[in-house]
Amino acid sequence: GSASSQSMRKVSCVTLSTKQLNVRTLVSYEKQKVPTEAIMFITAKGIKICVSPDHKWVQAAMKRIDERRAARRR
Repeated sequence: GSASSQSMRKVSCVTLSTKQLNVRTLVSYEKQKVPTEAIMFITAKGIKICVSPDHKWVQAAMKRIDERRAARRR
């Protein structure tokens, strides 16, 4: 095994977007604790957008994505 796979740094949220995103364009999300607590949404185009987990719409969007994932598994 080479060390090159470890040098791939994971994208982390430093600045958070305050803009509400269109849930329809979001395909997945990742939770993050470091360096700041955030939710990283990934759009259908592969764009990663970091938002604060405190917003109500963020919780709703995560729920929608979870429901969509569950529906796909069936």
